[in-house]
Amino acid sequence: MKKLFITLSCALLLMTACSKEDDGNKTQNKAPQEQTQKVKQTQNKAKYANEKSTQFFKAFNEYSPAQKYYFCAAFAMGAMSVAKPVTASAMVNYFMGLGVAKYNVGITEDTYKAFNAGKNTFRNEEVVNTILKKKVCEDIMNEAADFARVRNYHIADLDKRGKKEVEKVVRLIKKKQK
Repeated sequence: MKKLFITLSCALLLMTACSKEDDGNKTQNKAPQEQTQKVKQTQNKAKYANEKSTQFFKAFNEYSPAQKYYFCAAFAMGAMSVAKPVTASAMVNYFMGLGVAKYNVGITEDTYKAFNAGKNTFRNEEVVNTILKKKVCEDIMNEAADFARVRNYHIADLDKRGKKEVEKVVRLIKKKQK
């Protein structure tokens, strides 16, 4: 009986030792597979980001200068509202008035489409990062601000012009919601 017990114990010990080596091999084999899968996921994300950015620039390049401005105005307000909501709300009228002053075009169906696209851009992080990295809107907004400075536009005048455009945006949003 004692010999049987010792034999069974040795067999059990041997089986558990072999089983641990097998588990180790499985873990070692899984690691490269998981790494490969993670690399593929990263590559897919990069491909998706490139496709989205390409689609964005294709559409953006078809915009008129006024549409590009209103897109960027909405984008800038969205970016500001994340960082400093009070500043963003104070700048809405100014940005809208600046668009009217520079392009002689307020909010119309066409410019609203671009404005709305700029507002909704924050749903796609890759596109936002591309816009920021390439300074697309920064350049357009700076150019408009320089225009206002050279022409001696007063902030109060631009705010007054912008209030009318904000009212148009509100009306268009309500119309689209119906």
